[in-house]
Amino acid sequence: MTMTVSNTPELIKTDQISYYAISKIEAQFIHKEIFVDHCYDIPNLPSDAFIVDAGANIGLFSLYMKQKHPKAKILAFEPAPECFDVLTRNLALNGWTLPGVTALQLGLSSKAGTLPLTYFPNLPGNSTLLPEEKNKLYEEAVRKRGKETADARFGGAVKVDVRLERLSDVLREQYPDGLEKIDLLKVDVEGAELDVLKGMDDEHWKLVQNVVVETWEPSGIRPMIEALLEEKGFEITLDKAEWAPDQFYMITARRR
Repeated sequence: MTMTVSNTPELIKTDQISYYAISKIEAQFIHKEIFVDHCYDIPNLPSDAFIVDAGANIGLFSLYMKQKHPKAKILAFEPAPECFDVLTRNLALNGWTLPGVTALQLGLSSKAGTLPLTYFPNLPGNSTLLPEEKNKLYEEAVRKRGKETADARFGGAVKVDVRLERLSDVLREQYPDGLEKIDLLKVDVEGAELDVLKGMDDEHWKLVQNVVVETWEPSGIRPMIEALLEEKGFEITLDKAEWAPDQFYMITARRR
């Protein structure tokens, strides 16, 4: 199936929610995993949960959590300019603006700086700081669906410099009086998940109750992510992401 992207984001209406999308097919896939398959559901999350959304893309996870927990406060990060623009449009479309949701055009890492992001206009949710991993996915797509389809999905990639910050530094800046809790830390950043986690200091780790991380097995970082989470006092559950391509896993960690 050939994927095309219009210059103007398309409005998609579903039974659960309406939202703008850069790539309709990709957005429908993400909508299904979040709103239908409930891949990020965490038992006993409080109604006033504080949630960090690292890798917010066009905002579907944040929208889902605000729909499920209207009193929740969400700090959402998205570095890709095109995705961030649609994210803010989707928050406005659904009536959830500050202070309920704070959206920052930032990426997260283990140290502050600026790095090139490889942006895929036909697969914006796959945009990454680690393009070599997407080369592997491209090769897999060629094998499974043919070169024409793979080129349509991954073609037209451009580099854009994005700002990166450490999560703890941003939390101190945004909440100078401190936080009582971080009920959920969701991380889906296309291969840079371990770097995001390394950017949080112990003063904030002790506040975290739940972590959900999506990871791709060939990246080789899953064992290091699990070791870090265990060191920080979490019990880990590993599930294959049935809705995703082969070798994608969801790491769910709950504080002991």
